[in-house]
Amino acid sequence: MGSAALHMCQIAAGNGDIFFEFGIHCWDYAAAVLIVREAGGFCCNFDGKPVDLMARNVICAGTPELANALIPLIQPVGYARD
Repeated sequence: MGSAALHMCQIAAGNGDIFFEFGIHCWDYAAAVLIVREAGGFCCNFDGKPVDLMARNVICAGTPELANALIPLIQPVGYARD
């Protein structure tokens, strides 16, 4: 068991390159999105668009290029919006 926010903060700290999660709730990662962005990282949804906290999926990476390289490799699972 892990914490999505903690994993995302590891990206912000430079201790990893990329993290993604689906089925996640907005309260589990909203603050971490801000932390990653303030540290110069990049967050988006599986469609590559800016984070929609209600979409229940997130990609967090050190650069937009890395996130965009992962997008075609992910097969999203459909979750109801929060």
